[in-house]
Parts: sequence; structure tokens; C-alpha cells
Amino acid sequence: MTNSPDAPTRRAQDERERLYRALARDARYGHYVRIPERICRCLDYFDIAASREPVRERLHSYYLFIGVVDDLIDSSRVEAGREILEQLGNGRDGGGSPAFDEETKRSRARLVTEVLKTHISPEIYPAVIEKLEELYQAVVGERESVTMRAYVEQRKAVGRLTAELSYLLIRPLLGRDCVDLRRLMQQVGEVGCLIDSTIDLRHDGRLGLLSFRPTLKNYLQLAARTLRDGLSVSLRHPRLSGLFLAGLGDDLFDRLRARPELKRPDPSDGARGEYACERAA
Repeated sequence: MTNSPDAPTRRAQDERERLYRALARDARYGHYVRIPERICRCLDYFDIAASREPVRERLHSYYLFIGVVDDLIDSSRVEAGREILEQLGNGRDGGGSPAFDEETKRSRARLVTEVLKTHISPEIYPAVIEKLEELYQAVVGERESVTMRAYVEQRKAVGRLTAELSYLLIRPLLGRDCVDLRRLMQQVGEVGCLIDSTIDLRHDGRLGLLSFRPTLKNYLQLAARTLRDGLSVSLRHPRLSGLFLAGLGDDLFDRLRARPELKRPDPSDGARGEYACERAA
């Protein structure tokens, strides 16, 4: 009995799905893959009509992409972000089938990038690429910041742009535009990045991810700014305070639990450096 011509395609799809599901279960990305459900709760808060499952799937592909690429940049080199942008630029029509060659099988970053392509509506693809370029430049600016003040502003820009992108991605699925939702997502994105930095500042300094040597005063300044901005958002939206606290708990415990796994690979390992810190069991 001969195999159907479609059998290799189905096997490739099954393997891609298996690898993607395994990646989504990785503890270091737990915080990222739970963000979509919280955003859906915000849709309810603003009474926005939308089919929740497509929104969750699209946001899941995006935030897992953000988590994996952030991991890659932190563990190897910031220029890796430029390579990811080039890969995304090769699929400007959006909505097609993801590539799944041997290189994609070996790379978490390439895998999530290919999956994300399928969730970008064609009409917004150019805008998404443009906004991702802005996000990448903000990440580069963060790495080049030589003072705490500049670093905080760049971290807020990274968080704001990350959130803007998530809203842009789901906007075609929403019943209406919602300026209030977009603004809230931007504000929460800024605070989320400040929380990440408060948790990781000393760790990032030891890994050489900062262009300045943080002091105790710097740390206290960062913590105070994070607390002030976080309280400001919570006071404007008291009904969402529980959601914000749940997000804070996720971020704190997931990042602390995953931190021992994040080690800088040996530069002499070449292309395999990504997998030294990325390969899942």
C-alpha cells in the first residue's frame, strides 16, 4: 500500500505542531503564554465583541514569539533580532503555511517566527513589520543606555511597543476599535517591562546586558518608578487590580524559576550557541 502524496505534508505538520506545543509548555515562557487570557479579560472589561478563541490563538503565537526571541537576544547577540525581522519580511502576504525546513526544526526562534507569520492578517502585515522594526530599535537603544534614566525610558518604550503590536495584531478580529483598550495595553506593557527589569537588573548586569553598572541607588529608583506607574494604572482601573496582581505573580515566579536555565552560550560554538540555552527536553 503506497502512502498518499499528502502524507509527508501531514507528518511535517504534525511534527511542527508537536514541537510548538512542547515549546509553549516550557516553564520559562509560562508568563508569556498566559498573557492572551488576561487580554481577553480586558476585552470583557471594555465590552468588546470578538470571538475569543481566534484572539487567544493569535496572541499566543505573538507572545510566545516575543518570549523566545527575547531569550535568544539575551543569550546570544542583539543582532539576532535583525535576522528575525528579515525572516518575517519574507512572508509579507501573511496567512500562508509556515515553512518547516531542517533549519526551522532546529531553531526555536525560527519556528515561532514561521508560526507567527500565519497569524498576521495580510492587510496589516506592512504595519506589523514597521512596528517590529521600531521595537527592535528600542531594544538596541536599551542595550546602549548608559544611565538609569535613559534605560528606564527605553524599557518603557519596549513595553509600550510590544503592547501596541499585540493590539495591532488582534484589531482585525475585534468588532470595533477601542482607544481605551489600546491605551491600557500600552500602559500595562510599560509597567510590565519595568517589573521585569526590577527583577532582573542585577542578573542582567552580571550577564553584560547593560551599558552601565547599576548601583543600589539605581535599583531603588527603578523600584520606586515601577511601583508608582503600577499603582497609577491600578487606580485608574480598580476592577482589573486582581488581573494585574495575577500577572505580577506570574512574571515574578516564572522568571525566577527559569533564571538558572538562562546562561550565555560559548561564542566559539557558532550557530549552535542558540541551542545551548534553548533546546527543550
